[in-house]
Amino acid sequence: MLKKSLHFGGQLQQHRKQQKLNQQQLADKTGLSIPTIRQLERSQGYLSSFQTVLDALALQIIGRNLPQGDTFGQQLALLRQRRSINQRDFALTLGITQPTLINVERYSKGKLVTLEQALILLGAGAYLARLSESKAFYSHAGNSSGQNSWTTPAWVLDKLYDVFGCFDLDPCSPTATRKTAPVKAKIYYTEADDGLSLPWHGHVFVNPPYGRTLKDWVAKCHHEATTGNTQTIVALIPARTDTAYWHDYIANQAAIVFLRGRLSFGNTGESAPFPSALIVWGGETEKLQALRSVFADAWVVPGR
Repeated sequence: MLKKSLHFGGQLQQHRKQQKLNQQQLADKTGLSIPTIRQLERSQGYLSSFQTVLDALALQIIGRNLPQGDTFGQQLALLRQRRSINQRDFALTLGITQPTLINVERYSKGKLVTLEQALILLGAGAYLARLSESKAFYSHAGNSSGQNSWTTPAWVLDKLYDVFGCFDLDPCSPTATRKTAPVKAKIYYTEADDGLSLPWHGHVFVNPPYGRTLKDWVAKCHHEATTGNTQTIVALIPARTDTAYWHDYIANQAAIVFLRGRLSFGNTGESAPFPSALIVWGGETEKLQALRSVFADAWVVPGR
């Protein structure tokens, strides 16, 4: 079974070995040099060489959230547009110039690492598969908190914006429409995207569903933080300190802001039947100090 969680380079190497080819044989088959093959298997090199190797191994890029397209550049552009992100903003997020992004999207030219990072940030769930394989669909492990009527109170978000500004990602948003999304973020994953199955990035805000999958979301937060995929993760969850997931993934693992009283979620005007806390994985010292200031009446427990 090929590991779909690896970057394209690692997946490419696995497919080569599965087809019983060494690097020399693949180089002969494609007309590329061995150093070029080695680069590609480290997710380096250029998209033109990458496409040549994909053709030789009868591979394609597919993903649970990746639209159909004639080229992977076109697929990238369609997914970016679906996320309602313009080229200029997305290029800034990637740390490249807009002409570089245009070159990838229009002509499928540029560096492999650019395509790989772009698909990760957009939550494509992309991986390499044989041309004979159909697109895989996964059952959703969770859903959006908005559908559970626990929409984050605006005043809590306003205080968080004072500290973190606009978040890079909301991985369990009730909507992908920027104008109606309750959280200010650059990228949104919805229930259809299945944020639990995708890698996260940057500064993340999570108000996960409070049902059976809550433990999975907390474990995901811990995983993304400890693997270094993210800079900061802020999660708003019930303060259920007696649960196993709290002891496994929060206690001595993250800073905790115990909010005073009971929050009123959404538009109900009624207080929740549980206390709430903000859990912060990976917060810098100055950010935690700023949180202590904006939530002046909260009880803050520093992390490890």
